[in-house]
Amino acid sequence: MQKTLIILVFIVLGVGCKHPSDKSEIPLKKILFKAVHESGDWIESRHELTIFSDSTFVYNSKEKDHGHSKYEKFQGVVRIQNDTLYFSRKDMNGAGDQAVFKNDMLEFFDEAKMFRLAVTQNHTSLKSALDLSAHSDYALFSYYPSKKNDYNKPYDLSQAEFDVVRSLIACVFEENKDLRNPEAEFIKQLIPYRNRKGAIEVRVYLHSKNKLDPKGFKYHPIIGNNASICSFSFVVFLTTNYYADLSASTACK
Repeated sequence: MQKTLIILVFIVLGVGCKHPSDKSEIPLKKILFKAVHESGDWIESRHELTIFSDSTFVYNSKEKDHGHSKYEKFQGVVRIQNDTLYFSRKDMNGAGDQAVFKNDMLEFFDEAKMFRLAVTQNHTSLKSALDLSAHSDYALFSYYPSKKNDYNKPYDLSQAEFDVVRSLIACVFEENKDLRNPEAEFIKQLIPYRNRKGAIEVRVYLHSKNKLDPKGFKYHPIIGNNASICSFSFVVFLTTNYYADLSASTACK
């Protein structure tokens, strides 16, 4: 009799422990967009933006200076409209709370500063008119007037116009045999704009590749010629398809 009661107690307890789960499953957030900035010798600056499916974002940054590293993490919400992203905070990289997606880059901007990140994942409605995925040694930058009396206007190249610029760069190397290094050893930075007469021009800067900072040229325009390395510049006139004002550093010859 005592054995029977013990068995019944365990049966009742076993049945009583089976409760239906009252916890609702929390849907997982999906990554919709990701962009990264890596520049400086041995990656002294690294920024990473991640946007999720619930319109929230996380922005992580690391700045290294004289052996000391500073880490920061920012969170908030973001709204996408056309080609522009509007963030709920403006203290992430010092370039405001708005960014434009173009030329496979995310470009933050305000009146005082421009900051760029390379897009590595994109599952949003954002589309780039120019695809640079097959041209990893090129970087395009927006034109920002440097003076109040600067009448040039920003301009975005089409894919066909970009191909014309590339062909004219090849012509520079063919017509200037005294340039010591082949085209493949240079990074190319382009700044297109429309001049005061309405003609389209592109400022072209070429510099020998930096092995210590191979991606840095994508984030900051390098204006002028560096005498210590082979670098040169010229202007492309797309309306008439020719180039002029070629200037090269002494290291190129």
